[in-house]
Amino acid sequence: MVKRFSQGFKDFLIKSVVFVILFILIQIATMNMAAKTLLPGEIKLFAMDDLAEAVFFVIILFLAFNKEKILKIKKYSVGIKERIVSLLLIILLFPVYFQYKRFMLANIEMVKESLWFFASVEYLILFIILFFLIILIFGFKFIKDFFKEYKKGLGVVVIGIIVVYNFIRQFQELWPYLSGFVSRVVYYMLNFIGTANLSFSGVLPILSFNGFIVKIAQTCSGIDSIFIFTSLYLGILTWDWKILNKKKAFWLFFIGVAGAFAMNIIRIFILILIGAYISRDFVLNVFHTNASAILFLIYFAVFWKLSYNWMKK
Repeated sequence: MVKRFSQGFKDFLIKSVVFVILFILIQIATMNMAAKTLLPGEIKLFAMDDLAEAVFFVIILFLAFNKEKILKIKKYSVGIKERIVSLLLIILLFPVYFQYKRFMLANIEMVKESLWFFASVEYLILFIILFFLIILIFGFKFIKDFFKEYKKGLGVVVIGIIVVYNFIRQFQELWPYLSGFVSRVVYYMLNFIGTANLSFSGVLPILSFNGFIVKIAQTCSGIDSIFIFTSLYLGILTWDWKILNKKKAFWLFFIGVAGAFAMNIIRIFILILIGAYISRDFVLNVFHTNASAILFLIYFAVFWKLSYNWMKK
């Protein structure tokens, strides 16, 4: 299977992994500043996490549907000057972004009156930073050629993102039910170790254990894990559609989703233990944001490794 990969495709895969790693590291590095400049929900046009998931879902399927072209993609080199300039611009734009968010926080009433304008400027700065990050890794020539090759399909991608985003927003309405289930399971697990307490503020579950209190809100409900698993699963299924057994793939999907949901429960359980016995700050500032992605990627890699050969025709 590896032999059919062109050198360009291998290079594309490596750069994609580097891009994801850098994206996560940037999030970690800017986490404290992002927390200090967190904007109230009522002055946001979009739920950025949901929008990111929609983009991820559509891009995964887009790459899978264009498998033959992607496999034959040529190798692109990126000049040292291009990378230095991109890196410097990224470093310079982050202070601009956070200073702009401070301005919005200091002038919330004015921002609310012209929400579309101020929010659009915020997202534009983020888009420019992301654009230069892509240039840093892939190079401008790659972006130009990619757009030229797939410009007809990019309109479909945009429409797909809008549709998937709205679907996610509707699906997120289920979070109180899933959060309630997660909190009850974790509550019983914690009681095997010590004494936990579970209470509810409206529909929001609140768990306390050894002095550490955590709210099982929407981001802890497991919805994100289910959706990301679905995105990757459908992407790989589409990529290898011709060689996989469809019935096996159908039933295995539900097993995989259940496993992804279980991984979220384990994540919350570990999060509370670390917060209660080791470091509250570490849990809130580092583990809470990144552990989900790391644990999930490990889970998906193991799941696909064990199931892929069985699903083949």
